Amino acid sequence: MHIFQQQIANPLSPYPREWFPDPDGTVFFDIETTGLSWRNSHLYLLGAVFSDRGQWLLKQWFCQRPSEEATVLKEFQDLLRGRRLLVHFNGKGFDLPYLMHKYTFYRTEAPFEALNQLDLYEKLLPCKKLLGLSHMRQRDLEIFIGLCRRDPFTGGELISCYQEYLKTAGDPLLETLMLHNREDMEGMLALLPLLAIPALTEGTLPFRIRGDAAGEHAHIQLTLPFSLPVSLDRTLSDIRLVIKDRQATLTVPFFSGTLKFFYENYKDYYYLPLEDEAIHKSVGVYVDREHRRPAKAADCYRRVTGKFLPQFTPLFTPAFREEYRSTLLYFQPSDSFWGQEELLTSYAHHLLKHLKKA
Repeated sequence: MHIFQQQIANPLSPYPREWFPDPDGTVFFDIETTGLSWRNSHLYLLGAVFSDRGQWLLKQWFCQRPSEEATVLKEFQDLLRGRRLLVHFNGKGFDLPYLMHKYTFYRTEAPFEALNQLDLYEKLLPCKKLLGLSHMRQRDLEIFIGLCRRDPFTGGELISCYQEYLKTAGDPLLETLMLHNREDMEGMLALLPLLAIPALTEGTLPFRIRGDAAGEHAHIQLTLPFSLPVSLDRTLSDIRLVIKDRQATLTVPFFSGTLKFFYENYKDYYYLPLEDEAIHKSVGVYVDREHRRPAKAADCYRRVTGKFLPQFTPLFTPAFREEYRSTLLYFQPSDSFWGQEELLTSYAHHLLKHLKKA
């Protein structure tokens, strides 16, 4: 078995402590195999990034012959002992099931069943549209952030390379195989800043916030705790999100005009056709019968004219809409709204959550 190890900088230092509360208990890993089926293939390379007594290491275990597979599995088992978090890219889709079958085959307990999991692919996939990507493979994301690999091969293309290595034990072949796995690990670390995108949409990323309502648009500026490796400019549902370095800006168009607030208990109201609004029966009883009728759900409203901002659930009340069956809601921000950090933060989280679903 060939073991390669190098010291690297702490990959977690820029990120909120809440993301990785136990750095020493965190392990990143990736595997290379000679096929997709565990029955007809074997593990030939496992790479991991972890902290050992305060030093961060990138370590790789390479099978110089297929019979060393069980030894690599034992090394991984020892590495995970006492750890708490396992980080991977689509590990739930391939790596973990593959390893689980291998540990079962060797009648050994899988070391990761009790660990918390962070699958970067699973975490980033819901942001596919927001990121503007058609595919979410690791290499697609690496290209998106501007990361250039030296390794030109896919894992599948390297199977024949490993088969050739078993015949010749050539160093150039070994370096090619090791490089691919090493860059998989380095790429995984390079993608960590993108976790800011789902964290923003989930409301779990801390930021400083300010807002203004100049002109026909509202602007909400967020200062993030770290820089993103790529700029982002997306407009979905007329809401624009721009991220550059540590700055994120949400731009939202005002609706200027007249909207309707619909009362819930329409049976308690009269509709006044001349005024085009509803009033409570306790007051409407004094209106001539000719100028009133029992309200229906669709005309039990009062009209309000002003400047409104969109909301996709009734976050702020009263909630206005254009017509009774309109799904898009609005609220009317007061002048003091723009100076209230708690309200601005709630609205920013509301918009970001919608952008993720749009």
